[in-house]
Amino acid sequence: MNVRFSLLLVLLVSGPAFAADPFKVFERTPPTPAAELRPFATCDASAPAGPITLAQAVERALCANPATRSTWLTVRLRAAELGQAYSAYLPGVTVSGSRARAGSDVLPNDRNAWQFGLDAQYLLFDFGGRAARRDAAESLLAAARASHDAGVRQVYLQTVSAYFGLLTAQGAVAVAREAEASALAAFEAASARVAAGTAIPFDRLQAKTVYAQRQIDRIRAEAAAAQALGTLAALMGDARQTGFSVIDEEPAFSQAPDLSGPLDALIDAARDRRPDLRAAEATVRARQADVRSAKAAGKPSLSAFYDAQRQNGGGLASTSSSIGVNLTIPLFTGYRSTYEVAAARTQAELAATERDRVANQVALDVWQAYYKVKSETEADRRSGELVDSAVAAERLALGRYRAGLGILLDVLSAQANLALARQTQLQTRLGLRVARAELAQAMGDLSWDWLEPSGQEGKR
Repeated sequence: MNVRFSLLLVLLVSGPAFAADPFKVFERTPPTPAAELRPFATCDASAPAGPITLAQAVERALCANPATRSTWLTVRLRAAELGQAYSAYLPGVTVSGSRARAGSDVLPNDRNAWQFGLDAQYLLFDFGGRAARRDAAESLLAAARASHDAGVRQVYLQTVSAYFGLLTAQGAVAVAREAEASALAAFEAASARVAAGTAIPFDRLQAKTVYAQRQIDRIRAEAAAAQALGTLAALMGDARQTGFSVIDEEPAFSQAPDLSGPLDALIDAARDRRPDLRAAEATVRARQADVRSAKAAGKPSLSAFYDAQRQNGGGLASTSSSIGVNLTIPLFTGYRSTYEVAAARTQAELAATERDRVANQVALDVWQAYYKVKSETEADRRSGELVDSAVAAERLALGRYRAGLGILLDVLSAQANLALARQTQLQTRLGLRVARAELAQAMGDLSWDWLEPSGQEGKR
């Protein structure tokens, strides 16, 4: 009867114990590294080719970037640790057995001996230690999920910056080529006037010097564009896969954010939404649970046990079993419990301090991004006027010089101003979109809607 009961207990307990996820903790983890931001994204492992949109670049980065995969695996690790905490609510059952060939002076003939045993332990009460460890694991899982969310959005922002950075670098190449062509035109005009005897040879040498400098500027701009291409490719998983191009008329982040509300309200809203602040707050809860766990470790615990043994020593078989409760009272631990509680409290205070630091950083991020968007918006409005006036001035100066009415210095100065104006317009046009992305990130509002404005979704 005892053996049958023991076998039944083994079957009942070991059945769910070998299930893949009996506590369903892995169901609380995202199925892919990009799932929180892009639930239905399908990761494409092929090399990117042809023109790609910003949305496609971000999708690839979220799937392939090691940073998102690392935080995603951390979530799964915390989920497994939560499963370990839940396991403390089930009994622990062990089965042991042995078989041997034995002999002695009393019974000189060798004989076969075997033993089979079963032991079950179940914790009944431990002053909340088990519950504290479960609460700590729950909070750490919440912190890991929030940290993963923050990491995904950080890679999102990095990809946006790299994408528009590549567009800016490619635009800078076009600006440098235009400046080089203008310098060549000035050099040719100076050469013609020197040949006609209406200008001194110094004009030709000065124009040639500027032309050579513009060639160097173009070469460096082309190198910077190649570096920007590699940076974006690296974010998408492999810096060697550069057989793609970006779209100049990218509609993402073309919508202006609402900045009509007071800045304090924006900061309060950001503190409610920022995932890194949620992660810091969840970590504080986990450390507070660790304090309760440390306190419970120094208190008594009560557990139930069941033990059954069947053995045969060579013709002499016996069966024994016992059931009861164990009370464990720690009398003296060498002050270990005292210091464990002190350490846990310090860890909780450190976590609270880190949470306050993150909250302060959130406010600073919103403050800086807010004024950056405002300044870039105003600068973008003025950049068009800047280029128009610089173009007119350059044409006038070059025309006057060709007609023998102006000096070369005016031409070179006007060309330099035009190149600077075009570069400024390029930087403000694309920099404004990056600034909007940074503000959305600071607000905790960096969603997929920014990549696919109304009317654009489904046209990728």
